[in-house]
Amino acid sequence: MKGNRSLRILATAIILAMLIAIIPVTPALAAGSISVTPTSGEIGDEVEVEGRNFEPGERVYIYFSNEEADEGDDVDDLDSYKRVVAPYAGDTGSLDPPEGYFWAFFDVPEELDDGDEEIDVTGGQYYVYATYDNDGGEIVAKDEFSVIGLSISPDEGPVGTRVTVNGSGFEGNEDIEIKFGSTDMTDDIEGNDETDNDGEFTSYFLVPETTAGDHTITVEVDNDEAEAEFTVEPAIEIDPADGAVDDRILVSGTGFARMEDFSITFDGEEVGGDRTDTNGSFETYVNVPEVAAGEYDVEAEDDDNNSAKATFTISTDVSISPTTSVSSPGAVGDSLTISGTGFKPSSEITITYTSDPVVFYTTSESDGSFSLTFEVPPSQAGEHIITASDGTSSISVTFFMESTSPAIPQPLLPYMNDKAKSLAYFDWEDVTASPDGVVEESLPITYDLQIATDETFTSASILVNKTGLTTSEYTLTEEEALESANAEAPYYWRIRAVDAASNASGWTGAGIFTVGFIFNFPDIGGWLLYLLIGVGALVLFFVGFWLGRRGGGGDYY
Repeated sequence: MKGNRSLRILATAIILAMLIAIIPVTPALAAGSISVTPTSGEIGDEVEVEGRNFEPGERVYIYFSNEEADEGDDVDDLDSYKRVVAPYAGDTGSLDPPEGYFWAFFDVPEELDDGDEEIDVTGGQYYVYATYDNDGGEIVAKDEFSVIGLSISPDEGPVGTRVTVNGSGFEGNEDIEIKFGSTDMTDDIEGNDETDNDGEFTSYFLVPETTAGDHTITVEVDNDEAEAEFTVEPAIEIDPADGAVDDRILVSGTGFARMEDFSITFDGEEVGGDRTDTNGSFETYVNVPEVAAGEYDVEAEDDDNNSAKATFTISTDVSISPTTSVSSPGAVGDSLTISGTGFKPSSEITITYTSDPVVFYTTSESDGSFSLTFEVPPSQAGEHIITASDGTSSISVTFFMESTSPAIPQPLLPYMNDKAKSLAYFDWEDVTASPDGVVEESLPITYDLQIATDETFTSASILVNKTGLTTSEYTLTEEEALESANAEAPYYWRIRAVDAASNASGWTGAGIFTVGFIFNFPDIGGWLLYLLIGVGALVLFFVGFWLGRRGGGGDYY
């Protein structure tokens, strides 16, 4: 039995060995290696990739990615990648070229768009992978490639623009050289002057004086080089940037065409011109033409159609001397000087004081300036606008009028409880100053006089209301004659002072007076009335005399 069992085992082993011998063996695909030349470059540069020890006759798929993976990982596991070339491994049967060798080329892509995420290629470290699978598959070989990236910001502007240069993918810890066109900027750069450990840097420089158009910025680090384009735009500056008509101003330009004629216009009117230098720059003087106040475009344009603008402001200004304020006001009669600049040259200037206008005139100088001195006219207390105008431009300044009231007048006649005539005479002291002495004697003072039948001076009781009296006395006219009044129904009078700024003092206390009996013959004139009274007196005299003599004569009889 044991012999039979041994024979069965031996027979089974022989049969299995025979089956293995006759079943074809599927060969394992060879795991080759790849190398790229050069190992760094810019987007669009051509890269050579060599493969060795790959399976002869098999197609090899080359992928470019920003993500690092290991051999044995799947390309499909990466988020971003791009298939760049797919050569066949050589099946030569010889050693020249060796078996399983390939040689292919690809351009550094601008974007990675075969994975789940699409990204733009920028400067930095990238990886080259080889697989036998058209759809990614297992990575069988890899190498590294540095994309030299160069970005600038901004990429256009005038001479003097500060440009930021960011670089990546260069050799680490190497000196940086930067050129703007043919101008070496290396000694003038700020920021990094060499790359860091990762081959990155950030540097700054100012655009040098040069002509309009595109200029190449070149960065060199060791044996690597990258370029970017910067567009120089024309620009002008004005010095000064504001002034008056006929001022002489300097216009400076950069970034124009080389050795070209140019013209300068002010608000569209040509005012000058010249020729640019070899760097497209210029300096020229022009005079401000006769225009109104405001902002204007000053434009320079060369014969190559390069142009630039700047703004010039014509400053119109007005001031008064002395200046006034709420806390430091002026007064009627003050000598006030108003001065202005930026107006039309040699033109009539109209000076208007207050909304109830008092107008003065003067003429501006050839440079548009003027100065006029006048006395402040009578006007109310508070703010007053003074406006200067040349018919095109107008500008105003504020004058503050004092608001101090004059002193209260002191009444003199009629005395308190005195008897006055029907054509009563009123007298009071002159007012020459305010209670605190602010009002000067030279300031015009007027007076208001009221006579009433009620000591409260209600409107119905006022018989006489005189305003604007220029002297400190007044006699009633025949039209204002008062009727006789006794102490039981007297008259009342009061006065106040008003200055030229319409500041009024308080009223005096009510004065009391009466008016004696008078004849009232409204149809008889004054001189005839007195004549009749005189004739009546003579008649009475003679009647009395006659009666006296007649009585005396009786005694003798």
